[in-house]
Amino acid sequence: MKIEDYRLITTLDETKTLRKAAEMLYISQPAVTQRLKAIENAFGVDIFIRTKKQLITTTEGSMIIEHAKDMLNRERLFLDKMQAHIGEVNGTISIGCSSLIGQTLLPEVLNLYTRQFPNVEIQVQVGSSEQIKANHRDYHVMIIRGNKIMNLSNTHLFNDEHYFIQPQNRREESSKLPFIEFQADPIYINQIKEWYSNQLGEDYHAMITVDQVATCKEMLMNGVGVTILPEIMMRHIDRDQFDFTRVNIEDQPLIRSTYLSYDSSMVQLPQVESFIQLVMEYVK
Repeated sequence: MKIEDYRLITTLDETKTLRKAAEMLYISQPAVTQRLKAIENAFGVDIFIRTKKQLITTTEGSMIIEHAKDMLNRERLFLDKMQAHIGEVNGTISIGCSSLIGQTLLPEVLNLYTRQFPNVEIQVQVGSSEQIKANHRDYHVMIIRGNKIMNLSNTHLFNDEHYFIQPQNRREESSKLPFIEFQADPIYINQIKEWYSNQLGEDYHAMITVDQVATCKEMLMNGVGVTILPEIMMRHIDRDQFDFTRVNIEDQPLIRSTYLSYDSSMVQLPQVESFIQLVMEYVK
């Protein structure tokens, strides 16, 4: 049975005549007669007794009419649900994120995102920017540091300046304190080495090497040594206890850029488009 057949049955029940039903449904009276006969044949019973004045519902017909009303109601509820579903943002989003952004910006962004779009399943992979770039096909969208990803859309989010940070109570011996280095790409580390050697007049040697910039920051704050950190990592560092010196290379600030990278076709997915828009709003 088609939904139009159920609609025909209920309309005939309401109008009680073939002519009025045909007018309401914008079809010819012979077509109504033919379709009604086919429906009755399908059920194997008469739904209506035809008289000159009106249609009279049979006992079996009353059961079929109730069934038709139930099916039409289900159809209406289903269409309402589908319409609501179309307006929702759902599905899955896979995010590749540099470890530094995963420790700073991403948790706050995802807090906002999950509040606005609770039906989206989120998959996050945090690692070095180089790892994320190498596996960019695994993600809908990425937040990376350093260079852009070739052949993808790369939206610039912000730049970080860098600061050499040392304890105020040990500033005179800063060149003798262990330098704490976090894992990063060689070009970036070479820029830090160049500044260190020129500024402090000492050969660069990282006495302590860690894999995460957050670990580097914690060691600094606990008096282990000195380091250079990007601006985004300087929250909660007490400026009354530490000195900050901006890192310049050839009189220009050492900058590290952050990008939102994705294949432009991914924006067709509502959950991806919504994430991109939210990140852009957040960093304004």
